[in-house]
Amino acid sequence: MKNKSTILLYEVTMTILTIMAVIIVALSYFTQQTSYEIYVFNMIDTVILVVFALDYLTRLILSRNKLHFFKNNIIDLISIIPFNYLFQTARTFKIIKLIKLTKLSKLTSLLRILILMRKFKKNTDKFLQTNNFNYVLWISIFTVIIGALGFSIIENKSFLDGLWWSFVTVTTVGYGDMSPKTGSGKVLASIIMLIGISVIGMLTGTISTFFINKKANSKSLKENTIESIKRSLDDFDNLSNEDIDNIYKLLKSLK
Repeated sequence: MKNKSTILLYEVTMTILTIMAVIIVALSYFTQQTSYEIYVFNMIDTVILVVFALDYLTRLILSRNKLHFFKNNIIDLISIIPFNYLFQTARTFKIIKLIKLTKLSKLTSLLRILILMRKFKKNTDKFLQTNNFNYVLWISIFTVIIGALGFSIIENKSFLDGLWWSFVTVTTVGYGDMSPKTGSGKVLASIIMLIGISVIGMLTGTISTFFINKKANSKSLKENTIESIKRSLDDFDNLSNEDIDNIYKLLKSLK
């Protein structure tokens, strides 16, 4: 039970770190930051990069088939390459010009976003497919965008303001820093709130179903393994020492 809890904590932690990395890289590419914000983002990004690198190296060391692991974890390997630091070093030694450095940094930022999104997808595929939650997620994204457009047009606000308002409304957070003043805006807000409540309800149900299914699958696997061991023990006289060792290892792993 302790091992299962540890694995679950690991999966959740890596998923959260991946989301944080995507947000940081996206903000650094699409927005202008102060020197202090750049420093903070770089520090957080470096910490995440180190965690990803340690995770990759640990899994590589523990894997029995190194070549198979390497082939199946190319995305993870690319995601831990510190492109920006490499380019800064190259700039220091005048290997590349400043203009090329800026272009390369932007290009690698986009590349990292795509790679991290693939990594995020890899970590969350099973969860998103539970109760067809992937469709709910797309509906939510569509609702946020339409809500942002509607709010910006009806309330005469910028699209970014509309996007912020729409997001906090769909997620039912509702900070109250912006609210519709017109009748049409209030109708739009009511519709988005109802969709948001439905999405939160679906999310809660999906999380519950995901963990119930995971527990059921784990229990089924355990039962099947025990049945297989029982069948092997029925023919105990014909078992080799290696077979007995394998059975012992299986039993130990099930404990």
